[in-house]
Amino acid sequence: MKILIIAYPSLKKDPRPYRQIKNLYKKHELHCVGDSESGLEFSFYKLGKYKFYIEIFRIFLLKFGLYEFYYWDKFKKKILNSLKNQDFDLVVAHEIRLVPLALKIAKNAPVILDAHEYSPKNFDDSWLWRFFIKKYYTKLCVDNLPKVDKVLTVSPGIVDAYVKNFNTQTVLIKNACDYAANLIPSKLDPDLIKIIHHGNVSSSRKLELLIEMMKYLDNKKFQLNLMLVSGASTNLYLKKLKYQAKNLNIVFLNPVKREEIVPFCNQFDIGVIFLPPTNFNLKYCLANKFFEMIQSRLAMAIGPDIEMSKYVKKYEIGMIAKDWSAFSLANMIRSTPLSKLIYYKDQSNKYAKDLSSINDNLNFIELINSYKNAQKI
Repeated sequence: MKILIIAYPSLKKDPRPYRQIKNLYKKHELHCVGDSESGLEFSFYKLGKYKFYIEIFRIFLLKFGLYEFYYWDKFKKKILNSLKNQDFDLVVAHEIRLVPLALKIAKNAPVILDAHEYSPKNFDDSWLWRFFIKKYYTKLCVDNLPKVDKVLTVSPGIVDAYVKNFNTQTVLIKNACDYAANLIPSKLDPDLIKIIHHGNVSSSRKLELLIEMMKYLDNKKFQLNLMLVSGASTNLYLKKLKYQAKNLNIVFLNPVKREEIVPFCNQFDIGVIFLPPTNFNLKYCLANKFFEMIQSRLAMAIGPDIEMSKYVKKYEIGMIAKDWSAFSLANMIRSTPLSKLIYYKDQSNKYAKDLSSINDNLNFIELINSYKNAQKI
């Protein structure tokens, strides 16, 4: 089949579209649109975007209801023009904001939306998002979800939300990562237990709680390592975090390449993911980093969330705090015996293959092949 994948980020750096590309490029004629190419596609078209400060001004268009004018910027028009003579058998659009473009390019071909989030409540904890953007994203969903053939998304809670509110055919494809068959748990040093958190910087994620956690831990025995990715809109928040971390045993690490995250994090002991449910998507979060930390063979330390806690309990791979306070998180880590930490790391090792992307990849390939089989009928 001739397939088009459309995504905003770098196709090589964003793990979700990159996994799809890896699963498809050998057996299909695969074309891609994105910020930068994966290196595996048949052809690539760059989707540009405005600088952050320009986008800030453009957002005012949404407040005045100028949705079409806002949407069809020069970058999308360029892509549309570049692909106007192409006919695809299937188009996969990552995120609702690319679905109108995907539908025009697809013509009569089916479009699949890969929804990384529940779009109508993307950043509901932000008054700026609620004031300027919420109505626009809701309209994108109302207008375009009935036109897509299927929706893929990342957690059971988000699946339920799309089905309940938009009556979509929605399929769960988790954000699990590749199986790291060559890794085993690193040896735990009882004199220095190393904790790691990695991911994007966002004030919604309340990363300051991790820094506060270190105030309740023995800083000679515990070290927190933060490997954070920041951008123009979050640099100020990152500076605030670094200021709060002064005089604590906290190390800010330079981010490594996507494919290096799992082996790099293998040197640590505890992977901490503590994301209070400040918005709908964090409430039902089943984070890519969660599965990466399992592949790194770490003991997991999480909050009392809905989705990740199911896996922590079922596979006995870590600890779950009693509440969303930094004290509760620290107390849980401090009171866990070394023998239990070693056990959790061994459990991550035992179930690493089961909790990898193997089954999700097979489910995705089967879904894509169903369109190929439908063409033959």
